[in-house]
Amino acid sequence: MGLEHEFYLISNTTDVKDFWMIRERNNSVIDSVVIHDDLIQYIFDTLEWIPSKNPALSRTPNGRGLNYHGVTLFDKQSSVTLISIFSSWRDLFKNAPNILELTGEFVYAKSGKMLGEYEKKVFNKDEVIKQFEKIISMSAQLAEGDYYLYHCGI
Repeated sequence: MGLEHEFYLISNTTDVKDFWMIRERNNSVIDSVVIHDDLIQYIFDTLEWIPSKNPALSRTPNGRGLNYHGVTLFDKQSSVTLISIFSSWRDLFKNAPNILELTGEFVYAKSGKMLGEYEKKVFNKDEVIKQFEKIISMSAQLAEGDYYLYHCGI
């Protein structure tokens, strides 16, 4: 299955400090979606534009983007940018063939010389669009101000 990023829509009354440890059996989860790490890496630069917070740090400081290896908290302030970025990617990927092939990182040949090639990351277009639409829907609920979108990195 590989590395994944989990996103949970939760009430803003949820204790976010330790949520990541009990997320699977937590009654405050309203909705969720899982996105493969290869896809997150592909769109990562644009995710750095999203206002966010780090609930793992004292006083949950404001920041930007995803905490790739940790947890990230998105709130009402994040909603417009989240919707815009994921809507843009969704709309772009709608033009792709059913098998979505994206270029990954450069992989060197086993000998370590410059000979090598770029990895090809293969996704089902409909599944990617469905995941992005779920993020868009959850982000629209963030705009109401009563929710958080909680991200658990790899």
